[in-house]
Amino acid sequence: MRRILRKVWREIARPFRRRYARSIPHRTDTSISDNQAYPQICLNACNDYRKFNKFRRNPIYNSILEHVSERDGKKYLDLILKDNETMQGMDAFKSNDKYGSPFVFDYPGVENISPTTLRYIKVLSDLKKHFGPLDGMNICEIGVGYGGQCRIINSMYRPSTYTLVDIRPALRLASCYLDKFVMPATLQYKTMNEISPNQYDLVISNYAFTELPREIQTVYYEKIISKSAKGYITYNDITPKSFESFRRDEIVGMLPDADIYDENPLTHPKNCIIVWGEVSD
Repeated sequence: MRRILRKVWREIARPFRRRYARSIPHRTDTSISDNQAYPQICLNACNDYRKFNKFRRNPIYNSILEHVSERDGKKYLDLILKDNETMQGMDAFKSNDKYGSPFVFDYPGVENISPTTLRYIKVLSDLKKHFGPLDGMNICEIGVGYGGQCRIINSMYRPSTYTLVDIRPALRLASCYLDKFVMPATLQYKTMNEISPNQYDLVISNYAFTELPREIQTVYYEKIISKSAKGYITYNDITPKSFESFRRDEIVGMLPDADIYDENPLTHPKNCIIVWGEVSD
């Protein structure tokens, strides 16, 4: 029944998406998510507490983020259940859903939680498996959504710094959201042109880096990725040809010690996870 209702909601929302797209002056997109309607939704949520209180179920926002299905959420949970240490933090993780009114579902053993939050927790479990504890690390995340992954990581570990890199409207929303929590790490918010070349202990990008045009990917590679000791990139291959985005083999070729892992659960046929700098067993 919930899936049916969400399908009906998407159909109702379709004309509103078109109206937003027409109402914002045209400019060149810098990524798939920088689609002109999405940045405006981020800004609206920052400027109006009523919109902030429900931004995670806005249909335009859902077309970019917060669209993990109930079924995929169950698949993420099945994997998380195998990680006892991560499961111990579940109550703290569920606080991610206190703001923005996300769609939540009653999953056995954890009760009401957003499927997107479950995906963030699964990524945290992956990071722990590949890199060990994240305490004291200088972490950089490319493409930050509303800050959900950052908050999940800071719920279990105490990074030294956490740099969030995105377009300015997304960074403003992430700042509004993360300011609701006590965060162990020192947070920094940077756009592509504001960030300086820096050496990070760990760089993370869930889909975002691979959704950028090659020109912008090159900036992030030179300033961040090539200088990071460890990295975790969830790769997807959905950009238009005009973006000329780096493909999987090209990215791996730029990172000599990178390994490719299956995305689990697989959300698109060409998806995979690219990891480098893993700790030795």
